[in-house]
Amino acid sequence: MDRAAEHLEAALEPHRPHGVSRLKHLADNALRVAAGELPVLHDLVVRRKDTGAVVLRTKADVGSPEYLLAQVRDDLETKTIEEFFAEWR
Repeated sequence: MDRAAEHLEAALEPHRPHGVSRLKHLADNALRVAAGELPVLHDLVVRRKDTGAVVLRTKADVGSPEYLLAQVRDDLETKTIEEFFAEWR
């Protein structure tokens, strides 16, 4: 089996929206904090190892970003590329 981890890598990167998206992000985070939730500070990013191209980017805004990253890395180790994308896209 050709594991996805042989071709892809996952990391947490700072969430940095631009323009109107930045204003929406700031307002969303203010509402999250007012509701007692944590603000979105990171994106989960999956890149190709050979080119560095981003193949998946999503807000790491559910629970713990570190737990989400660990979950994705485990899936990269145990699934093929096709299986990984079927689950994460």
